[in-house]
Amino acid sequence: MTTGGWLLAWHDDFDGPAGSFPDPSVWTAELGGGGWGNRELQTYTDARENVALDGDGHLVICARATTTESGDVLWTSARITTSGKRTSGHGLYEVRARVPSGVGIWPAAWTLGEDIDQLGWPTCGEIDLIESVGDATTALQTVHGGHRDATHWQLGVTTAVERPLCESFHTYSAQWFPDRVVFGIDGLTTGVVSARDATGDDVWPFPGQQYLLLNVAVGGTLPGPPDASTPPVTSLVVDWVRCSVQA
Repeated sequence: MTTGGWLLAWHDDFDGPAGSFPDPSVWTAELGGGGWGNRELQTYTDARENVALDGDGHLVICARATTTESGDVLWTSARITTSGKRTSGHGLYEVRARVPSGVGIWPAAWTLGEDIDQLGWPTCGEIDLIESVGDATTALQTVHGGHRDATHWQLGVTTAVERPLCESFHTYSAQWFPDRVVFGIDGLTTGVVSARDATGDDVWPFPGQQYLLLNVAVGGTLPGPPDASTPPVTSLVVDWVRCSVQA
């Protein structure tokens, strides 16, 4: 299918029976805790309570809090990726989703370089189609890369919205060209990050393939910790994902 100069390379509409893991030929669950480099609190699992289809054409990634007998609060969630299964060079990534909200809740749809094991992060490059924190009244869309000494730089677009993103589904997009990334929400361009914006020893990090990730983190360096107001169960609901290349 070709639309607007883009040729659909792969997609997932998350059709399937309720409670099932999304298509394993496309998705792999990343498991474990340890903070994930951001001091996050959650442990990622592949349990149906954390990641499953709902039977109505949606993927649900759910962060859950459990209180132990000693009063400690333990968080579980899920992070799934297309690494090694569905990757793309320069192209258009789109994710239609309803993000969760809550103090310390950190949903994201993003890409990483398939060469991350060889180059490491951030040299492999990262494109955040959407991140939101807190009350979900701001959309964060960001490009991450490395300096020549492999330390981190980032450039991004911050978009304030009239109504919280958690109230409805929105389509988040990133058009990835050799020299720029064009971000959008619901078909409207929110901003552009260009290789020309990189300065000094910034290295534009996108020569190779990228893969897609979907997750809900809890706590960490961006949102800060959850508090008593944070919902004990909160979900990222994904309607579909699409990856297209130039026709």
